[in-house]
Amino acid sequence: MIQIRKKQRQYISENQEYLCIGYKHQGQYIAKAQILYIEASESYSWIYLRNGSRILSSKTIGAYQELFSEDNFTRIHRSYLINLSYLKRYEPRYRLMYLKGEIVLPVSHRKNRMISKMMSNKMANTPCRATL
Repeated sequence: MIQIRKKQRQYISENQEYLCIGYKHQGQYIAKAQILYIEASESYSWIYLRNGSRILSSKTIGAYQELFSEDNFTRIHRSYLINLSYLKRYEPRYRLMYLKGEIVLPVSHRKNRMISKMMSNKMANTPCRATL
């Protein structure tokens, strides 16, 4: 029984689709696809999940930005890192990102131009998707 749990834990920790929150052996494993966005709170981070719950992490948002650099996440503000898979709409005029679940997050002045270019490139690459 203990060997099976160790093998499952080892598989999950080696798999790039999961994220370990907490200590190495006592941590909680979360699928990266379940994360809506991450909010900075001083030197901690709140991780908001698709099911409506949130988890406090002792890592900074910068650490998560580096960790998710190859995934579908982008930093839109000094306090927010979002999963682009859950993006419903982007309003560049008001600098607002609308995520699934009626979540509205601000985009910083400095990131607005970069996000606008990124969204226009995505719209050019995906002709069937009208509103990003």
